[in-house]
Amino acid sequence: MSHPWPRKVYTSPMQRAITHLSTAFVIAFILEAASLAGDWAQFRGENAAGVVGTSGEVRYPVRLSSPSSLLWKVALPPGISSPCVLGDRIYLTALKDSALVTLALERETGKLVWEKPAPAERIEEVHQIGSPATPTPCSDGRRVYVFFGSCGLLCYDLKGELAWSLPLGPFKNNYGQASSPVLWRDRVILNCDQDIDSFLLAADKETGRVIWRTPRPGFPRGFSTPVISSTGGKDEVLVAGTLRLISYDPNDGKELWSIRGLARIVNSTPVLGGGLLYVSSYAPGADADDRIQPISFAKFAVEHDADKDGFLVENELPEGPFRTRYRQLDADKDGKITPEEWDSMQQIFEAARNSIFAVKPEGSGELPQSRVLWRHERAIPYVPSPLYVDGLVYILKDLAILTCLDAKTGQVLKQKRLPAGGNYYASPVAAGSTIYTASQQGGLCVLRAGKDWEVVDQLDLKETCMATPALAGGKVYVRTEKHLYAFGERQ
Repeated sequence: MSHPWPRKVYTSPMQRAITHLSTAFVIAFILEAASLAGDWAQFRGENAAGVVGTSGEVRYPVRLSSPSSLLWKVALPPGISSPCVLGDRIYLTALKDSALVTLALERETGKLVWEKPAPAERIEEVHQIGSPATPTPCSDGRRVYVFFGSCGLLCYDLKGELAWSLPLGPFKNNYGQASSPVLWRDRVILNCDQDIDSFLLAADKETGRVIWRTPRPGFPRGFSTPVISSTGGKDEVLVAGTLRLISYDPNDGKELWSIRGLARIVNSTPVLGGGLLYVSSYAPGADADDRIQPISFAKFAVEHDADKDGFLVENELPEGPFRTRYRQLDADKDGKITPEEWDSMQQIFEAARNSIFAVKPEGSGELPQSRVLWRHERAIPYVPSPLYVDGLVYILKDLAILTCLDAKTGQVLKQKRLPAGGNYYASPVAAGSTIYTASQQGGLCVLRAGKDWEVVDQLDLKETCMATPALAGGKVYVRTEKHLYAFGERQ
């Protein structure tokens, strides 16, 4: 059950006046520091692009393997959220002693400033390698916004005091929620896809009041973070999900346009670059040589509905792709699969498409496939989002396969395995022409970007790494299962 009205923490008028006056100077200082030092205020930085600019005064480390590059390392409770870096603080979420917490650390030292528990009555179910602390916080320099699938959207001030909370859930998704909140003007935008009753919402960032909430029927579980596109002076919220990407008006949540051609489950976040949108999505069972073959409920039930009650339960399904996806087929989680639930998912199996494609992000209604400028269907990542740098698009797949594509044509320019093998969940990020990657096993690679990209350094942290690195003020922040590392060039 979702709760549309927030819980706000009230203070007296005098308390509010004193607080506003006393924090005004702090806020001004923090915003000035952020503008000078650079920030990374949400998942994958500005608009989830994974890119930060460089200048002569701000240099990012290339030799992470050099002992002098490690500025500090601090212990952290487990979690998968990426660092949100703004002003003199770093914000993260974690699961500590069976409690969900939001952490604020000193940016220069990693020292803990404050730690606040979330008001969660229960911890959501997650994937076996997932975490209930997966969504990345975002901040506007005045407040910090965090989302837990276990309890909802929370807002803290810079001192760690709870400003408001918007209860959400529990969600019908046994993999757990992972989409991160983003900011647009006066509101927080959050996508909540689940196996039934998915929605996109905008909440007032000052009070937590829901401004609009748009249902997303036809979008079961998905984990992509919204991005903001500006075309002709008009902003749009782009959300990738099952089979389709939809553009919404951030003012009222109304659908503007959509395009088909996505996977069954979408983990990656789209990326804008060079006036185009790059959409990558992959889920097992949609490759040409390993495709799940759909079958109608009526045909399947003839052989497998043992008690002939018109439903399917788990022990009636034979071993195979449907049995392993029973929890997804049972969309409302009532312990049985109805004909409607079954046939809906079969339609998704049939239409799913694993690929990365480029499209100009504008239009109205459902865009035809002729609007797709190019599409590439090999070595598509399961989780990592694409990276756009200087007219090139990079995608990073499990088994450390890095592919560089021409952003205008989709032509493969180079494809090679990185020396840090294994699976990849963290997305690649870039500071200027330097790319950073992190494998699940904790292998870091530093690359020189280009058509003939090359690895220039590598470092094995020997720890599980699922979180995307953050880049800010010449520092590379890497979160592992047990630590947060800060790399940089010593002054």
